[in-house]
Amino acid sequence: MKKYKIYLCFTLFLIFFSEIKLCSAVPQDSLGNHLWYIEFAGANFGISFNYEYILLKDTSLKISARTGIGGNFFFFLRYGSPLMINFIFGKEYCLDLGVGILFDYFPKQVEYDYSTQAIKFIGNIGYRYIGDGGYLFKIGFTPIYFADRGIIPLFGISFGHYF
Repeated sequence: MKKYKIYLCFTLFLIFFSEIKLCSAVPQDSLGNHLWYIEFAGANFGISFNYEYILLKDTSLKISARTGIGGNFFFFLRYGSPLMINFIFGKEYCLDLGVGILFDYFPKQVEYDYSTQAIKFIGNIGYRYIGDGGYLFKIGFTPIYFADRGIIPLFGISFGHYF
């Protein structure tokens, strides 16, 4: 009997919050041009906080400019800031292609076998889901070009929101 009450409460809880979500959903056509998201791995090797602005919004193509700050704060004390142009094909389930540069900084107190300040070329090929409420999910392949090491393949995952 106790399990029955728990299942009933859980079901009512889900129904209640799904009704709230339906009432608060915003159609994609009325989403803003601003977007923030948190990226794990990807262009900054660690955690980054990103801002994106939609420059062009067409029915199936969006062009955006992205910037952010992040890095691997825990192990190497490395900081980076990407500056990218993204081409987003689709409305809800999107192909995300981007190119840009990464401004990279390593503090001098740590020994590295390359420059403590560098500019690297980055790209992005991925999948982007844009929900009706403005929620964003991204997963992608992010190759980074190092002048002395060539291309380093990285993968990233992001969560965010339009406003």
